[in-house]
Amino acid sequence: MKFRCITYKVKLILPFFLLLLVFRAPAQNGAFLNTDSRNASGTSDPKSLTDSQIRYIKSSYSEKVEAPKELINGKEYESYYARSELKPLLFINKKRTGTIFTHTRQYNNLTLQYDTFLDEVIYTDATRTINYSFPQIALNKDILDGFNLYFDDDSLIFKYFRLPECSKVNLKEGFYEVVYIGKSKFVIKHTSSFYVKDGLNEYKYSPENYISTGDAFFRINNKRSFLKLFGAKSDEIKRYIHMSKIRIRQADKEQYVSILKFYDSLITSTR
Repeated sequence: MKFRCITYKVKLILPFFLLLLVFRAPAQNGAFLNTDSRNASGTSDPKSLTDSQIRYIKSSYSEKVEAPKELINGKEYESYYARSELKPLLFINKKRTGTIFTHTRQYNNLTLQYDTFLDEVIYTDATRTINYSFPQIALNKDILDGFNLYFDDDSLIFKYFRLPECSKVNLKEGFYEVVYIGKSKFVIKHTSSFYVKDGLNEYKYSPENYISTGDAFFRINNKRSFLKLFGAKSDEIKRYIHMSKIRIRQADKEQYVSILKFYDSLITSTR
């Protein structure tokens, strides 16, 4: 009788919590809880099902509410650009959510910024307050594999390229947006350059495009250096650029990707 009473109470409470969790279940949970779970004999086991539901709720609650302690081991981040008109933060005025990938797990629905001058990921810890504001933490790069930023109009996937591996592909250590990975590859280094204007420090956003058609990446500065990457296919790439009315110096990443996909189709068809 006691067990039936507990089960009844759980059944009343669970739907409310599950509705909340299902619509915001993090990606790493995989599939949602199967409420038609069966035991080894193939028959329904109410106690087993209840235990599974409770474990699911506890893990989801912990993941959503508890502070990700693994992340909170970086240094306090200070806004050194308060008086600057041009800030070094990537797309500072655009709303976003973020995901962090560490060596051990994935954290979703975070408030993240990327400092393009210092090459640092900034996490806003909304689980506590210091002096009536949420603290910002420059995350420890040693534990990070990468991060994602999700905007209304785009999603950016960042990977941390480490030494000595990155030097083998002609890249400096740091975070790069991974735009395209096929037979050819395309990454962007979102960076800012520092200068002084009217006595104030300013930060000019100057992204760098790197493309690989072999074993190493090369920075794209102009159309000539770009075409050299394609070797025997450079004439066909040149015609494609002309037909598509793409200007390499002003090309956006979607245009670069379209060129690389065309190149990949060429080298695939000739094999």
